[in-house]
Amino acid sequence: MTAFQYAGGEWQACEGLPLEDRAFRYGMSFFETVAVVGGRPLFWAEHWLRLKQAAAGAGGYCPADCKPPDLLMTGVLRLYLTAGPGNYADLFLGHLFGLFESCDVGTFSPPVSIATCSAPYAPRPGGWKTGNYWQNVDALCAARRMSCDEALLFNVCGALVSASMANVFLKLRGQWVTPALETGARDGVVRAWLLGHLAAEESLITPEDVAVCSECILTNSRTGLRAVKTLDGRALTLPSPALADSYYNEILCS
Repeated sequence: MTAFQYAGGEWQACEGLPLEDRAFRYGMSFFETVAVVGGRPLFWAEHWLRLKQAAAGAGGYCPADCKPPDLLMTGVLRLYLTAGPGNYADLFLGHLFGLFESCDVGTFSPPVSIATCSAPYAPRPGGWKTGNYWQNVDALCAARRMSCDEALLFNVCGALVSASMANVFLKLRGQWVTPALETGARDGVVRAWLLGHLAAEESLITPEDVAVCSECILTNSRTGLRAVKTLDGRALTLPSPALADSYYNEILCS
């Protein structure tokens, strides 16, 4: 992995996050995961807009628009906007860091098995992607212990929010739906792309809806679109491969 920090209007190599930063001490940070293909960051403007919106929602500072760091490989760039040093009640300073990992992204991954998580999930305000990801990791580990690849999370009101590491789309009675943002769902850029391509509706989705869905797709920047083959042990119909083909051709190869 390669670490960067944004200072003086440019990206510079760095050792990592300073221990005095409140992102390390209190989990006070926002992040966006940017897929990079052959040195080309995907959805850069959309990711940057979401970082700025999260900072504004927290009453904090975000640097002015910047270009991505120079990357020559394919992989994942994790952008962190941190609170910086200080007391937990001090102003969110908006220090910008990047962590790049060379890996495959958005390729045609095999379908996965998922399970519902019984523990109520308390999403961050506004669906922010924050450095406090313990609940998500815990739910994912519980699913792995059941030999599943992912877990579906429900908020304290019983509405579906997302998978632990991805957004989720379900086909209900012939209509594609995805959790509405007011549930705490994350406003992901791949989610936004698929909303348009499926003519999907944002909705409040109950456990009863999940139990009768016929198809399911997970989305995030690292894997793109991923089909679900089983949900709580129930076999699902696999979505049309044309969707993954469209994402691959329009986004990864454009």
